[in-house]
Amino acid sequence: MNKALLLALSLCVLPVPGFPATMPPVRMKVVDAQDDRPMGGARVLFQTSASEGTLTGHGGRSVNLFVAEAVTDHSGELQLPKQEFSAQPFFLNTNYNNPSMVVFKPGYVLVVLLNTRRIIAELQDVSTWQYNNQTIKMRPATTDDETLHAVHFAADYAYRVTAICSWKKIPHFLVAVDRAAAEWNRKRASLPDDALRRLTVNSPLERVLMNDGYYIEKGCGSPKAFFAPHRR
Repeated sequence: MNKALLLALSLCVLPVPGFPATMPPVRMKVVDAQDDRPMGGARVLFQTSASEGTLTGHGGRSVNLFVAEAVTDHSGELQLPKQEFSAQPFFLNTNYNNPSMVVFKPGYVLVVLLNTRRIIAELQDVSTWQYNNQTIKMRPATTDDETLHAVHFAADYAYRVTAICSWKKIPHFLVAVDRAAAEWNRKRASLPDDALRRLTVNSPLERVLMNDGYYIEKGCGSPKAFFAPHRR
């Protein structure tokens, strides 16, 4: 085997170091849809992920590129610092998912935002947030169905991004959803709708705490110890 061919083969099997990328700082405002009143205390979860492009096109691993949380202040403003991440986390191709944001506040309809620049995201799409500097309106929930949907979706969304140690980055969002889930599960027993009475919401925080040993083994530390001060 000649040296040129040997070098080419070695380049194919050696891992390629990922290069850094950045989502710039994000600033937005949240107001009540009925009267444009600034909404303080709305919890925000902002994230994007990527999956591994394999030779067969499926079955690859997935990874969070970044996960961050924020809360709106008394003037409805929310600010997120820049998010730095690896732009090429996999040896083979990296398939990017568009960044998304959930805005959650008990008593309001959930707001879900997603970059729509391209259906199949590219690197420039996960390093640009198209809603930056925009004002987002939240509508009060007027039915039990809307309340359930907001809590259930927020809980499911939060749990999906808690892979490995990511729960450490969103403690306040997880605690807020945990409390809202507990409130729904208490309330549902008294609802007149029989179908709604049977629908429970699983707290993403409780699911993390149930796997305390697993996270310790993975080097994340103990979720029970980490969240003890946050749940007081």
